[in-house]
Amino acid sequence: MIYANYAATTPELSPVVVKELCEYVGGTHLNAARNFEGLEAGAIALRSRRAIAKLFNAPDPLKVLFTSGATQSLNMAINGFLRQGDHVLSTSVEHNATARPLEALRKSGVIELDWLRCDADGVLDAETIPKAIRKNTRLLVMSHASNVLGTILPVTEAFRIAREYGILTVLDTAQTGGVVPFTMGACCDVLAFTGHKGLGGLAGSGGFVIGEDAAAHIRPWIRGGTGSRSDSLDMPEFMPDKFEPGTQNTIGILSLAVSVEEILRTGVEKIRERECALTARFMAGLRELKKITLYGTGDPERSVALVSIAVQGYDAGEVSRYLFEKHGIITRSGLHCAPLAHKTAGTYPGGTVRFSFGSGTTEPDIDAMLEALSKM
Repeated sequence: MIYANYAATTPELSPVVVKELCEYVGGTHLNAARNFEGLEAGAIALRSRRAIAKLFNAPDPLKVLFTSGATQSLNMAINGFLRQGDHVLSTSVEHNATARPLEALRKSGVIELDWLRCDADGVLDAETIPKAIRKNTRLLVMSHASNVLGTILPVTEAFRIAREYGILTVLDTAQTGGVVPFTMGACCDVLAFTGHKGLGGLAGSGGFVIGEDAAAHIRPWIRGGTGSRSDSLDMPEFMPDKFEPGTQNTIGILSLAVSVEEILRTGVEKIRERECALTARFMAGLRELKKITLYGTGDPERSVALVSIAVQGYDAGEVSRYLFEKHGIITRSGLHCAPLAHKTAGTYPGGTVRFSFGSGTTEPDIDAMLEALSKM
């Protein structure tokens, strides 16, 4: 098998991660803050918070909050920030993890919503943002990179503009966390991350990092027991308890701690350089083949390690099935939970075939994929 679906999930865990997880599962694992033995879970969480804060250059590890992943994090941020009558801006290449909660609030009459139009290759001109801002604009939500086109959006410039207008900002790093260098700093108010893609952790792990001043503006969207302030029926106001009710996914959090520490030792810049080289090799090979349309910018420096294509005369699902059945190549076809992006690219409703690369991808894998496409 050749795996080319890293944009969906990283299938292999690092041996270092596996070793620590096995040791944890074989021991005592109790929930944090509920008993003396549970102190281990709290230590694991703090270890992971520190690693993730360092990865994203966030100043306070206690403002790294854990959830089941980017989808829950985005829902918590969107529903926590917004009030009746607010206006929201987002982009025309967003994943449904952003688009659906925003659309639900729009349909229920809570918010007004505008999609910032990207070009067909997924490029957003940040200078169009001021024209879309209204007096009641409260929030700008953006993906760091499109999960369909791979295009990296100008989030730093876009959020700088938003900050000038006093607008809160939320960033979805599902496609860039751990593989594209990024400094949160004062750039955005909430950074949502997922554990099972570029961060190399277990599925069901993830969270969000909240900026220094944003915690005062966001309400808890999920409430419950925290093991602290149990005398009150209100959620604690202090971090991280304010946003972490219930029993945490400690084994998932541990997988993040170990994998992110390994990423930090390797260096995100080095990971990015390797993935750019693989993407460039694949794009160059595609240009030698007839009847193939390449979507996105076609520039690996402006993209994550993700390439969407169409093959003339074939449905996207047919191509993926052929690659799997005849060549053992795993891709993803269809709309990729991002119909807005496909409408932007002009590939709706048929979708595309998406190839995405990661830690286990090799140059021979790239060449084998190109050979398989040439035979088709």
